[in-house]
Amino acid sequence: MKKIKAGKRRKNFFVTLILILVFWAITGGMIGFIEPELIKDLLIPNSYFLFFPPLFLASFFTLSVVFANSRRGFLASIGFILFLIFRLHELGNLLNLLLIIGLVITFEYYFTQKL
Repeated sequence: MKKIKAGKRRKNFFVTLILILVFWAITGGMIGFIEPELIKDLLIPNSYFLFFPPLFLASFFTLSVVFANSRRGFLASIGFILFLIFRLHELGNLLNLLLIIGLVITFEYYFTQKL
């Protein structure tokens, strides 16, 4: 008979750590060195569109490692970016924050249910 190893599979976080550092460096560089008026109207008027993808990826990879679950990291990052977009358009208040948190929790509950 063959022996079956019951050991846990080790996850290698080195690549993820590199991606986290790269995307946070890009985001920090954009905050520190790029004038906001330069990216304000590039693709969509008054949207700062080029700022949000690196911020989303940085928060996604960071929260995926923190939560040890990529789905939770994705949902939390979507909620975070959505609230920042609301703040950009002066719609970010406590009520909208609570509604976004409620939606994220609802989606997480829905996706964890087994039928």
